[in-house]
Amino acid sequence: MRIAVVSSNKKEVDGRFGSAERFLIYEKMKSGLHLVGERASEPMFADFFDSEMYDWVTDIIQDCQKVYMTRICKAAERSVISRGIIPVVYQGPIDRIML
Repeated sequence: MRIAVVSSNKKEVDGRFGSAERFLIYEKMKSGLHLVGERASEPMFADFFDSEMYDWVTDIIQDCQKVYMTRICKAAERSVISRGIIPVVYQGPIDRIML
C-alpha cells in the first residue's frame, strides 16, 4: 500500500491538503512505513480555489491509496475520493500511522 502524507518536517502529519508544498510518499512494508519519495505541490490560497486546481493536486498522488493530512475541504475531498484515494484526517507522528 502506498500513502501520501502532508508534513513540513518529515516526522509528523502537520498540514492541510490545500496548503501542501509537497507530499511525502510512503510504502507499507512488513517492517513498517518506508519513505519512497517526495512530490512537489502548489499551495492554494484560502480565499481562492478552483476545482481544477484540486484535481491537479490530486493527480500528484494518484498512485496512492490514502492521503493523510490535518484538514481537507469538501471540494478537495471530492476530488481525492473520485480517484479512489481515501482521505484520512490525522495529526501526529508519521510512524504511528496505522494502515
